[in-house]
Amino acid sequence: MKRMGMWLLLMCKRLLKKPSFVIILVLLPVILLMYRFIISNDEGTLRAVIYVSDECDALTKKVAKGLADMDCAVKFYMTSTEDDLYSDVIAGRAEVGYRFPKNLEERLIKANWDGVITMVVSDTSQYGGFVNEFVTAEIYKELMEDWLTDYLVNKSGMRFDEEAVRASIRESLVKLSETEEVFDVYYKDMNTSEITERGEAEKENYLMKPIRGTVALFVLLAGLAGLVFWFQDSAEGRFKVMSYERRPFINYGSLLVPTLMAGVVGIVCILISGLSVGFVKETVRMLLYCLFVTGVCEVLRMLVPSVNAICAAIPIIAIGSYLCCPIIVDLKKLLPIVGHLRAILPPDYYLQTFIATSVWALAGAAAVVTVVSIVFEMFDRR
Repeated sequence: MKRMGMWLLLMCKRLLKKPSFVIILVLLPVILLMYRFIISNDEGTLRAVIYVSDECDALTKKVAKGLADMDCAVKFYMTSTEDDLYSDVIAGRAEVGYRFPKNLEERLIKANWDGVITMVVSDTSQYGGFVNEFVTAEIYKELMEDWLTDYLVNKSGMRFDEEAVRASIRESLVKLSETEEVFDVYYKDMNTSEITERGEAEKENYLMKPIRGTVALFVLLAGLAGLVFWFQDSAEGRFKVMSYERRPFINYGSLLVPTLMAGVVGIVCILISGLSVGFVKETVRMLLYCLFVTGVCEVLRMLVPSVNAICAAIPIIAIGSYLCCPIIVDLKKLLPIVGHLRAILPPDYYLQTFIATSVWALAGAAAVVTVVSIVFEMFDRR
């Protein structure tokens, strides 16, 4: 065991002497700094464009003004023509656009909701639903007075004076709006049930979110680089001094060490970027992901015949992960086949633990590929 520990320590030192591997480790913090530099003069907020068909509609004017004056994670702005709305969304100047129709107030009061507001969003957008929450909340806030008055006067079964009720509701709403208690927005983690207050969540710069996907991609690249180094070491006969009983551990360790080193750098980058959900949670997810990547590399080691084939596959895997996994954009809506391709790309398993699925899905995937690699290792005699 002591001899194997020394072997792993020597592998760490050898990796740090390889310029190609050091470049991989250094490149990730450099990209993080570049991201920060690029967005340093940006507001770091989502942009949403609004076009109003009927500027005389009282409700539309209130809602549009309320959205434009809102200080939140979304920056709303007005456009004078419908064509400008579409062109801004297509060109990426706005994440989403809203076309307010004529007679908005009349249609909403009569509960004629179907197709009342046209939403324009690109197929690759991941934030349309998020922006909708702000628009819906602002409309509801403006209609609250009328709805409460109508309910108390006409539907509650009690006798109230309409003007007195309306005045009382208006006074209460003014007091509540001054204390910002009309709407209390929270962000709930569906995996952990933890709740984050709006103020804390909106401090995140959404432009930094690709960092997490980039980290996952670079950890995968580090694992593949370790696989290339394994083939080189095997060709030079470095593993022959080890017995067959110990060789499986050395093979696995030679792939795990570079992956873990990249994982440590990745955690540091995530902590610096402000995207962390907690040091312990980030560490557990990253450790499981490193085990998953190592298992995948172990399987590739058994299946791929030579180092040349691995070197040829690395760009394909990297580009495929970048395009198919939701690192920058989500192409699944535009190209449904992307959803099937993700099943064979490790970065997606890591990213999904922060989007939809439980961390147990990543743990299960890591366990499966580890078992498969152990089975393959039993028959390996290289």
